[in-house]
Amino acid sequence: MKIIAILRLTCLVVLGLSACSVFGQSKFYRMLKPEAYVVVKLHSMGSNLVEVTFQGSDYPQSAILEKMTRLGKALGNEPRNVVMVPSDQVVKASFAVIGLITDKDPKINIAALASAFGFGERPIRSFSVFFVNATPGENIVQQWTDPNGAWKMEGFSMASPKGLDYRVQVNTNNPNEIYMPDSKNVMPPSGKPESIKGPNNFIIGGIVIGAIAVGLLVYSALLRPRKTGR
Repeated sequence: MKIIAILRLTCLVVLGLSACSVFGQSKFYRMLKPEAYVVVKLHSMGSNLVEVTFQGSDYPQSAILEKMTRLGKALGNEPRNVVMVPSDQVVKASFAVIGLITDKDPKINIAALASAFGFGERPIRSFSVFFVNATPGENIVQQWTDPNGAWKMEGFSMASPKGLDYRVQVNTNNPNEIYMPDSKNVMPPSGKPESIKGPNNFIIGGIVIGAIAVGLLVYSALLRPRKTGR
C-alpha cells in the first residue's frame, strides 16, 4: 500500500510541477527539462521512501540498479525493497534508503543523487527532486552553483503538494567533482563565503505565487460576461 501511495503522489508531482515551475525563481529552474523525477518522503522510522520516474519506456533496468548501487555507496547504506514498474512511456522504480533527508537539523542530500544519477550506464544529467512535506531551514540550501560548473541546483517551497522542489543539472564527466559544502559555508559563484538561508527566499517565492494566483482569479472574473437588464 505504501508503494501505491508513493506512486500516486509521484503522478501528482510530475503532472503538477510543470505548471508550478512557471513561477520558479530563475530561468534555470523554468527551462530545465528533467530526464527523471524523484520523490523522497521521510518515514516515521527514519528511512526515506524514494520513487524515481525515468522518462522513456526503454530505460534499462540494469541502469536503474547501477544507479541505486551508486546511491547506496554515496549514502553508506544499501537500498532496500526495490520495485521496478515499466510502462508504455516511463519506467518507475521505488525503494527505501537512509540519508537523503533527515529530520535532525533538518538536512537534505542532493549531491548523493547527482553523483549517482549523472554517471555510469545511461546517465541522467537533469532531474527534479521533490522532498515531501519538507520545509525551509537554515541547514537546507536553496541553490548551489559549483564554481567550476560541475553541477547546479535550485529549488523553492511548494504549498500543494507541500514540500521542497529542486531542479538539478550535472555538467561534469567526473563524479568526484560532485560535492556540497555545509550550508553555513556555501561558496556562491562570486567566490565569497555566504550563508544561504532558505526561509526568506522560499517564503518570498510562495508569496509571489499566491499573489499571481489571486490576480489570475480576479482577471478571470472581470472577463466573464455580465447580464444586462432589459
